[in-house]
Amino acid sequence: MTDASHDTESSSQPAQTPLWLLPLKILIWPFVAVFRFLDEHLFSYLLGRVRRDEDRVYSIRFIWYGESVYLHPLVWGSLVLFFVTKSEVFTPGWPLLVWFILLAGCFLTVMYNFDIVKAGILVVCIIAVFSLAYVAHSEWEWNPLSALAAHLEHLNATVSPGFYIVATYVFALLIAAEVLWAWLFNRVEIDESYVYERRAFQSTSREPIFARGLKRETKDLMELLILGAADITHRTKNGQRTFPNVPGASLGLGRALDTLLDFRRPGEIELDRKLRGDAAGEDGA
Repeated sequence: MTDASHDTESSSQPAQTPLWLLPLKILIWPFVAVFRFLDEHLFSYLLGRVRRDEDRVYSIRFIWYGESVYLHPLVWGSLVLFFVTKSEVFTPGWPLLVWFILLAGCFLTVMYNFDIVKAGILVVCIIAVFSLAYVAHSEWEWNPLSALAAHLEHLNATVSPGFYIVATYVFALLIAAEVLWAWLFNRVEIDESYVYERRAFQSTSREPIFARGLKRETKDLMELLILGAADITHRTKNGQRTFPNVPGASLGLGRALDTLLDFRRPGEIELDRKLRGDAAGEDGA
């Protein structure tokens, strides 16, 4: 046996663990195995996993969500209103009114799919109404909202600060259920040729990417604010398949998707590596 073949066989053998590390390896092995299992089947989808090297992207994993994720402002918004109510900065009825406006905004987004243009028009209209009310009160001594304000103050509408914490729990549990449902039934993996859909209690379905028919679209303001989410559309032989509300699809995951669609054959990659190696050799010389 030659030295070269002996070196090849030695490099192919796994490195031996030192004897004094064996007890530690035995102790941590179950934890490492559980973490690898969770990373393979849970975290890689929840966080979005891109498998790549310096030359190409091989596959992308993600999960897509339903409309319940649009209710996330009711979680952090309720927490803000809890601290506002505890500090007693405003009259007790006004934080409750703000909370219901927040609730209405979220559900309008879910039902009518507020895009950036519609949201911009809504913000301009709200600013115009409050500006007119301020000018009418300070300059004309006439405020069309004074009757509404007096009526709300007369009602003495108020709740305890704990109401907002309970609301936080309710909507946080709703969003958590949405995340669990998405992980069970909305897991997707895309490689160079196929789109795989993995669902709990069902076999994995696989569709080829027709004519590299993948595109991503960011159209909703709320989608953009929720972790840079966007929609990914896949063209199939039966029409189009859309994966809505994919986190990161407007950011790094979307750029990786564009790179994935820039398909290069292995021969092209080897040629590119050779050219880079030749260029590096000439620079070194």
